[in-house]
Amino acid sequence: MFRSVNVNSFHEGRTAPSHRQAIVAKRPRPYSGSVTTQGPDMSSKSEGLNAPENRIDLREHPRHAPQVEGTGNHLEIGEGTQVESLIVISGDDNRLIIGDGCTISGFAPAGGGTALIDPKPGAMASLTIRGRGNTVEIDKSCRLGANITVVGDNSRIRLGPGCAINGFISLLSPTGCALLVGAGTTMVQVSIQLHEPGQIIFGEDCMVSSQAYVSLSDIHPIYDRATGQRANAAADVIIGDHVWLGLRSMIMKGAKIGDGAVVAAGAILSGSAPDHAIMAGVPARVVRENIVWRRELSEGAPEPEPAPLPSSRSWWPFGASHIRSPD
Repeated sequence: MFRSVNVNSFHEGRTAPSHRQAIVAKRPRPYSGSVTTQGPDMSSKSEGLNAPENRIDLREHPRHAPQVEGTGNHLEIGEGTQVESLIVISGDDNRLIIGDGCTISGFAPAGGGTALIDPKPGAMASLTIRGRGNTVEIDKSCRLGANITVVGDNSRIRLGPGCAINGFISLLSPTGCALLVGAGTTMVQVSIQLHEPGQIIFGEDCMVSSQAYVSLSDIHPIYDRATGQRANAAADVIIGDHVWLGLRSMIMKGAKIGDGAVVAAGAILSGSAPDHAIMAGVPARVVRENIVWRRELSEGAPEPEPAPLPSSRSWWPFGASHIRSPD
């Protein structure tokens, strides 16, 4: 029901989980536009050629010239992809791979809603990577209207094919964190926050409603005065396949949501939700089980599927020891 992914498995050359296909690289065509690059030995524009320090493979022309600063960075934009966002990459050994047929734009202009206190350079950018060893992979046919900010080292984002995401995504852990989103998942005005090491995982075909909030930490630490121990440590968030997060729901650190579950509007969930259950309230609790939900009314009702009956050994309310022998 629940999945866990090792952050290190996202390193280049390793295989992702089977239901989240990695982007297949194709032979790039030369890019005839300009890319603003800056390395230790140059500070200029590279016209039609890659700077020696970075690899730029653009098969489509983004609206704004990407700004790439540092060494060992890799930027790739696939065929048929429209990029309206300003891309800013600063640091070393970062990778931004955008697959074929994607549409990439920002959610808020001029850095509005950014998690950074003082964004300064690149405030107009809606796809920003700053640090070392970060990887962002956006698979084919994704539609993004999102401000994506990655600050720190060794963080990973992978968005599966056909995702449609609108909102804010911030990975701000200094030492690395991971966001993995399965194929066909859709989000509207979402806020996803990773400020400490850990991971947030969405399964396939999830539906996230307007103004939902998902975070693996409280962002600010709380300590016990007597012991000095952290009282609100970060914890992974694992969301199964075909999960519906309702309007203004909040999925907090440590949440684990089973396949086919629904989190009702306004609910706050930090525990576990079983498969095919509706969770509602503050804190969220099970209010109905054995449900199936659909994206569209036109899909119709499913075939009846009764809930499983208790096993023959456990039906007796007082346990087997209280059952008298026929003798």
